[in-house]
Amino acid sequence: MEKLPEKMLVYGLLLFSIIWCISECNDIINSSSKETTNLPAKNTVMAVFSPMTKSPGPCRYLSGTRKQNHQCRRDVGLPEAIKEARRLAVTHCEEQFRYDRWNCSIETRGKRNIFKKVYRETAFVHALTAAAITHSVARACAEGKMAKCQCASEKRPEATRLAWKWGGCSDNLKHGKRVTRNFLELQPINGDPVAEMLRHDSEVGIQAVSSTMNDRCKCHGVSGSCSLKTCWRKLGDFNATAAILRTKYHHAVRKIPINNKTSRRAVPKELKENDVPYDQLYYFETSPTFCSVTRGRRCLHPDNCATLCCGRGYTTKVIKTIEKCRCRFTNGRCCQIVCDYCEKYDDRYYCK
Repeated sequence: MEKLPEKMLVYGLLLFSIIWCISECNDIINSSSKETTNLPAKNTVMAVFSPMTKSPGPCRYLSGTRKQNHQCRRDVGLPEAIKEARRLAVTHCEEQFRYDRWNCSIETRGKRNIFKKVYRETAFVHALTAAAITHSVARACAEGKMAKCQCASEKRPEATRLAWKWGGCSDNLKHGKRVTRNFLELQPINGDPVAEMLRHDSEVGIQAVSSTMNDRCKCHGVSGSCSLKTCWRKLGDFNATAAILRTKYHHAVRKIPINNKTSRRAVPKELKENDVPYDQLYYFETSPTFCSVTRGRRCLHPDNCATLCCGRGYTTKVIKTIEKCRCRFTNGRCCQIVCDYCEKYDDRYYCK
């Protein structure tokens, strides 16, 4: 009779352990199944274009999947490169579309957003995010901000053997592409048209970055004689990439008619071919009007307001600014300058 309480305690602990194990195992199974069914690229792009909040995970400003967290933990400097990519994608997207109905907001109406379906805008933000990560990582390698890469070892072009000295520090585009494809998990997915479409659009963004790569040279010699030139490969400014992708956005091709069974349709033939060039954005659904998210937006001029404000009209505000004017040398002599201050009035237009 004295051992009965001990047995009851043991049985109680054993029962508690079984219940705890069942609940934890279910959580693990559910989390792993979510990671396999969700699209890492889609979730990453959604996080990029959502308000920035610091995440407790190793990717810091991005709540990553298990694989992404492992990559951020392993590659020193990658979290900061992802943060910079996020800044590039959002700021350049807003700059490109600041006077359009869609200004890179992920909302369409109410609780709906552009990631519910594959719109033209969805294709664009996937391409832009992939491009931004590629660009950011390639630059970070050249600037010594990442531990597992350095300047690219570019082959010296034949045309430069006599006139140029191949040197400097080239942006590591190859490593940028590799990291982006691994981070967004851009592997071909058979039988999933949405995943395959988004993978294709992401590759279009990577290709757009590659097209901005060019030679940069620096002259050496007495008094700027340029007796010797040192050249290296460098990516263009990211606004050039964003402009390329905006052009592709306007020329994007719709591949599947509107319906609610997109996920059951076969992958378009154009996306199955291995040698398809990544120079065209594809989307599935016709875009919404975005009229519900243009209230209070600033438009460029009355003609632009007619489109941006969706016929609701606009208000005009007169803004007074004070700036320097009539600048001149003091007493007509060099080199002190004196200026007057003038009032300037500008009309600004805002949607009702």
